[in-house]
Amino acid sequence: MENQRKTDPATYAMLRRHALEMRLPRVARNVIQSVLMDFHVDHGTVTVVAGCDGSASLYLSSGGGFLGGSQHFPSIRDAALHAVALATAMQSHFEDTETTALPPLGDVAFYVTSGAGIRMAIAPQARLRAATDPLAALGGAMQRIVTEYRISFPRRPPTAATPPAEEVSRESSAL
Repeated sequence: MENQRKTDPATYAMLRRHALEMRLPRVARNVIQSVLMDFHVDHGTVTVVAGCDGSASLYLSSGGGFLGGSQHFPSIRDAALHAVALATAMQSHFEDTETTALPPLGDVAFYVTSGAGIRMAIAPQARLRAATDPLAALGGAMQRIVTEYRISFPRRPPTAATPPAEEVSRESSAL
């Protein structure tokens, strides 16, 4: 019998909520602390998170994901910092929000967090792919985080000791 790590889909909601609610204490109130991108894939939803400290994570609604890659791979850290810098330059495309729901099918949701609260923008996935939406560069920067995780954690047979790289690679290629 193959020993595989079980994932809990409830973990996704908990990690996503934490990323939306967490505030770094030594960062100015109006500085973007994190950027989240939610998009749908064939088997669920993927949330990509980039932090102003260079942290980057991928959360899968199946319960899997990747955390901490930026601590070991400068390319992941650089991709996260680039995404935050782009989001900072694109703040005019975001609106204050009280809700943080997942986007409707066919759309991609972007959230930016700061000490002042949460701001949101929605873009049609097709327009992001075609690079015709004003948020296309940010979508590409967030997708770069996914790519860097794929490169850093290549596909291998899943075991109890390896992350679910195959799942991330298959699901996240939808954007």
